[in-house]
Amino acid sequence: MSDDLKLIVTTSRLATRTTRDLARQKAAGWGFPYVRRMDRSLKFILHHEEEGAGAAFVFGDDGLHLATAETQLRFELGTAALRLISMARGDHDLLVRAAELDAGDRVFDATLGLGRDAIVAAQAVGPGGEVIGAESNRALFILVSEGLVVYDAGDESAVVTPVLGDSRQILCDAADDSFDVVIVDPMFSLPAKSDGNFEALREFADPTSLDPEWIRLARRVAKRWVVAKAMYEEPWFRSEGLERVPGMERARWWRASGCT
Repeated sequence: MSDDLKLIVTTSRLATRTTRDLARQKAAGWGFPYVRRMDRSLKFILHHEEEGAGAAFVFGDDGLHLATAETQLRFELGTAALRLISMARGDHDLLVRAAELDAGDRVFDATLGLGRDAIVAAQAVGPGGEVIGAESNRALFILVSEGLVVYDAGDESAVVTPVLGDSRQILCDAADDSFDVVIVDPMFSLPAKSDGNFEALREFADPTSLDPEWIRLARRVAKRWVVAKAMYEEPWFRSEGLERVPGMERARWWRASGCT
């Protein structure tokens, strides 16, 4: 879905006055039209209000979601919750292991999405570290930013800082060796079986595929590793330094050393 789609703000049908007031406040701050829900369906509002909107931020008494006429997307930990529990038990997380994340590391997540890898990385680097995540789609950026505000990561985690913008441009503007690790996890064309939010996320996520230029930009910025996820090895991987992580031959994570 294009980032220039028309967005509106509304509420659930049974939202309280407090929730309606919050929705109006957020709509004004974001610069989107606020539409009273009343007893109308969301599909009706999207098709008939404001010359036809593509999606809506819907405030309910149970939180915020981003919806089209057919899908709903919430900020949820999803599989990250299981990964955090596993890490707390002392088990290895595949991303943390591939990136060799350690306390105090500075991490750039080039494909923030719903923030799941960033949240796991933040736990791994701890309060002395830093995790910055780039999201190019404004609607998705707002959703994850609002979610991170209310998410309580605890005292043992770094704060995840979302940044709106194209990660390639951000990497171009960054200084050499300014991050310890850069993560690049582009949207796959096919969902993992456990990812129930995939179809909704795909409505908004950047469909850009992994390519050599992206890896080169990331390697200039990374002190240690660029870690990328890919379904299959591409012919250009080896020329750009991407190799499977030793001992993780069945995983989808690949990495290349930083160009220091």
